[in-house]
Amino acid sequence: MYNNMSYKTFKWVRIFMAMFIAATVSIAVTIENVYLALAAVIIGMISMLLIKKNVKEVLVDEMVNSIAGKSALMAYSIAVPVLAVLSLVFMFSNLKERGSDMYNLGIILSYIALGQMFIYSFFYYYYQRKYGRDGE
Repeated sequence: MYNNMSYKTFKWVRIFMAMFIAATVSIAVTIENVYLALAAVIIGMISMLLIKKNVKEVLVDEMVNSIAGKSALMAYSIAVPVLAVLSLVFMFSNLKERGSDMYNLGIILSYIALGQMFIYSFFYYYYQRKYGRDGE
């Protein structure tokens, strides 16, 4: 498609791809077609991955990766405790009314928090093993 495109061209292609996805998803929502929305997002993601491979310039350096890692850790460190506290508040404020919407929301938020902790732990262990810091 695009062989050895410049970063400037990549930025424009990325903008147009985002516009395509946004337009297609908004049309899908308007006509209430979830499959069209999913197809647009999946096609857009695959296209962006394929296009990104053809950029000849460096898109991300170590500093950007470090900043992204630190910001992801901070987002995780804030979001999971907030979800956990909210789930406890929703569950215990409606403990007598098990099955109420607020109680069920608390249960769902607690599972989301647990899922996030599991995913974080899994990938932490995975990268720890991958980069050789398993026994140190």
